[in-house]
Parts: sequence; C-alpha cells; structure tokens
Amino acid sequence: MKRKIAWVTDSVSCIPPQLAKEKGMYVVPLSLIFGETIYKDGIDLTVEEFYAQLKEADKLPTTSQPSVGEFVELYEKLKEEYEMGIAIHVTSKVSGTYNSSVMAAEMAGFPMVHIDSKIGAKALEYMMLEGIRLEQEGVSTEEIVTRLQQMPNEVRGLNLIGSLEQMHKGGRVSGLGLLLGNLFQIKPILEFQDGALVPLEKVRTMKKAENRIFELFKQSYDSYSLYGVSIIHSEILEKAEEWKQRLLEIDPNFNVEIGPLSPVVGTHVGAGTIGLMWFERRT
Repeated sequence: MKRKIAWVTDSVSCIPPQLAKEKGMYVVPLSLIFGETIYKDGIDLTVEEFYAQLKEADKLPTTSQPSVGEFVELYEKLKEEYEMGIAIHVTSKVSGTYNSSVMAAEMAGFPMVHIDSKIGAKALEYMMLEGIRLEQEGVSTEEIVTRLQQMPNEVRGLNLIGSLEQMHKGGRVSGLGLLLGNLFQIKPILEFQDGALVPLEKVRTMKKAENRIFELFKQSYDSYSLYGVSIIHSEILEKAEEWKQRLLEIDPNFNVEIGPLSPVVGTHVGAGTIGLMWFERRT
C-alpha cells in the first residue's frame, strides 16, 4: 500500500540532514562549483569547510540549480511509493529550481502540488514542517494545500548582507554601490517582496540598520499575530543569539529558531549575513 504524501524541497531550505531524515523529507541539492570541483549543497561540503575554502578562493564559486533529470529520477522512484507529492521550493524569482521540479513531475507522471515559497532558508523549512504536521494530524490534503498556498503571502524576510564586495563580484551590486557602501558605511536592508530580494532602505552603520529591522518587526508585531519567527546567518552565530534575545524581549513566548545559511546561499551573500524572517497571520 502506497503512503499518501511525499514531501519534497531543495537545499536552499537549509534543512539539517538529520531533521530531513527524521521527518521523511526529500531534499534535492543545488550544486556549488569551485573551479573544476562540483559539490552537492549540504551533502559534500559542510558550512565550515565552505567558508574556509571561500576565504582562500581567488574567484567566487558559482551555483547551479538541480537538473530536470535529477528531479525526474526522484519522482520516478517516489511514484512507486506515494500517492502524490507536495514540493515547496525556494522562490522562483532567484532560482529555476521550482520550474525544473514542475517539469520533472509532468515527465515522470507523478501527481504533485508545487508551491513557490517566495523565500528560502528557515521560513521555507517552517512551511515544510507545517505541512507535515497537518498531515500527521489527519487534515485533508485539500486543506493542507490551501494552507500552504496561503503561507508565502504571509511571509516577511529582512536581511543585512555580510559582503557587498561578494555581491559585487557576483554581479548583484554595482561598482559605484560597492564604493559608496564602503565609504559611507551604508548597510542596505534587503527585503523579500513577492519572492524577489529587493533593497528596502539604506541605513548608515550596522547598529542603526539592526535597530531599523527591529523597528519594522515591532510594527508587524503590533499589527498582526506573528508565527514562525526565525533568524538566519552565515558564520555569525553570536550575533544571531543576540538578535534572539532582542526578540524575546519583545515577546518571551516566541519560539525563535536560528539556522545557518547553506553554502549555495552563502556564495551570493558572503559571511556575516544575517536576516530575520517571520509570518503574519492575516486571516
């Protein structure tokens, strides 16, 4: 007898392998290319090993989404074991992973519902865990899908990028933007808006930028019932713990999760990046 739902995501979710195994999630890795060597994100290279290599690298690594073939191989296997699948992927505005997954499911003839998370990292992990929780509670598939389709419209993500220089090398910041950022200590706050990571505000100094993020979070807290509050970071756990304490001062009942960014994300944003993610219950 087939099991009901196969849960699928990608490595931008930054889900620890042990948690994925425990919850029965299938995490399809993106690839990280250092020179001639290709690593599977979250499998072949630890976060620590990645940043050590990055410091020594003359040229930034590149990243690649999973191929349609990799997804087809997985879905051919899953259709023998499951009635259907639900895939929640990194925002389609920054990666073609979602589209590859959709195409592969059609090719494999495996019935699937695909959800564009409009974000990544801990917020994407939260959506996966929420779906699995609802299934375990006996909620109907239709209700699970409806809830999961609603969540991307409730998610917020504010980020401070650790390395403007790395984003410049990757073509995401102009030379002038890099120069001005370094000269005037400008820390741009980037926000996920409808799945795209866009500049929200430019603030002088790290401290002021952090305070501004917490001001914006507090405005959201005063307006909505918040859930799924999390902090993501690359190589600055101490700072993430500091942010967690600030959140608990706002509301000691928050269950704040902290998680590292995977190497494939760190390639684009660099060490020292930190972000705050949460969901606003709007209905």
